[in-house]
Amino acid sequence: MAGKGGYQAPARPAVQSGPGALSQRTDGGPASKQAMRYVSGMPNYGDGTDMMQIQSGAPMAATPSPTPVSPSQMAQAAQQQQQPQQLQGQPVTPLTAPTQRPNEPVTQGAALGPGAGPSILGIQPGQAIQSGTSAKQTIQALAMHPDASPELQSLAAALGK
Repeated sequence: MAGKGGYQAPARPAVQSGPGALSQRTDGGPASKQAMRYVSGMPNYGDGTDMMQIQSGAPMAATPSPTPVSPSQMAQAAQQQQQPQQLQGQPVTPLTAPTQRPNEPVTQGAALGPGAGPSILGIQPGQAIQSGTSAKQTIQALAMHPDASPELQSLAAALGK
């Protein structure tokens, strides 16, 4: 059945938020949105302005702000990470620590560059390929070295089974 034509006021209108200080926002408010940013260097003239208009029409979600970490929290986290390594006998050197070998080139042990070559590692370049040894045999031979890590030794033991 067709209704009456034109505007018809609803019998029970939906609750609306009041204006200004009486408003009750449901989207989290302006503090929950990212600020608009102008992007320079766009390929076509006017693209930056277009991007600003797009950003104003569709508010972006808030970027989570990182919580600052105190030095004591950072030291505690580093200590927790080092504990398993210290059980193995070798402490972990932090990435930001000063070098412990200032006179050793970074290419030490590499086939190219200054410093001793691969022979310092106890293997000759191409040794596994020339002598026909397999990867399993190479890992087991490296695991017998006195400086071999516990991980390498456990891998060699697992391959030996």
